[in-house]
Amino acid sequence: MKRIRIAFVASTFGIGGAERVISEVVVRLRADRFEPQLYFMREAGPLGRELFARGVGGVERIETRRGDPLAVARLWRYFRRERPDVAFCMDHHNAMLVGRVAGVAARVHALVVGSHSTGLFGRRGSLRRADRWLMEFTDCVVALSRTHARYLQEREGVSAGKLRVIENGIDVTAFADGGGSRVRAELGIGEDEAVVSMVAALRPEKAHEVLLEAAARLEVGERRVHFLLAGDGARREALEALSVRLGVRERVHFLGARRDVPALLRASSVLVLPSHPVVETLPLAVLEAMAAGVPVVASRVGSIPEVIESGENGLLVPPGDAPALAGAIARLLGDDALARRVKAAARRTVAERYSAQRMADGYAAMFDELAGESTRH
Repeated sequence: MKRIRIAFVASTFGIGGAERVISEVVVRLRADRFEPQLYFMREAGPLGRELFARGVGGVERIETRRGDPLAVARLWRYFRRERPDVAFCMDHHNAMLVGRVAGVAARVHALVVGSHSTGLFGRRGSLRRADRWLMEFTDCVVALSRTHARYLQEREGVSAGKLRVIENGIDVTAFADGGGSRVRAELGIGEDEAVVSMVAALRPEKAHEVLLEAAARLEVGERRVHFLLAGDGARREALEALSVRLGVRERVHFLGARRDVPALLRASSVLVLPSHPVVETLPLAVLEAMAAGVPVVASRVGSIPEVIESGENGLLVPPGDAPALAGAIARLLGDDALARRVKAAARRTVAERYSAQRMADGYAAMFDELAGESTRH
């Protein structure tokens, strides 16, 4: 049987959540059924280079500069030579535009957009006029949850018939091992001290300032609490200054981008994600903490209530509410029975619904159907 060729088109594969998800899919597609190829508009990035090292084929630097007018022609030539059956375009604007235009020109059998966002903070949506126009030529748009699909339909104008929900998944086994003691020793944190972590890029929509305000309010008796912020971005200097003004700087550790998230989680007592409403399709940080047995406190926004039932496998709080966030953290740190119950339920949730293999099987089924059912020749 002929293998189905999948062209994955992206700007770059950094270490963001969407890139990690698609990297996991690429690795887990059955080699006897699928042949993935990678097409990067810019450099491959750390995850892209890892996939190249695994033997996945592809190219990088299709664009020589931002808005390169010859990028479409270059990708068209690659498509004409390699003849992919499906082009899967990440929702990076250059990948969505160039990937679909080149795909139409090269008569690729089916075109897919993988959506991983609900717009940018302070803006109404994420799709530009050209993105919407190209939906006419797009066979399928992947959403990460029912809530995300509803957003894409109601706010971005994607027709219901093009939407397909494939929930994110993670390698649950990667979060079963230790490493927490090493991280605590590295940061000078005692084994009897509490650790509240947040794993997210330092972007406005993630609301790190709400966590810092909660840190200033948090009261858990005499127990010392440290706060680990894993992630980097343009807001770092402003957030560090805020931690000083709030009097919590000595207990807040700005870690920058980290590749040892499983170890960070194993060092943590609680994970928080206090995001604003515009974001959170299906955050990996929440799933990974749940798999690691770390209780989660998150904003009741986006798709998070589809994953967390408050009081059962985590706690939910209103977005932007620092007192509520502080109170929920204090509950988990002060009630061992509640924390144990939440941990056990969270692990069951991830194992049953959010495994990486289940996610990859969903993508494989979609690719199978599109390669066989597209009416465009």
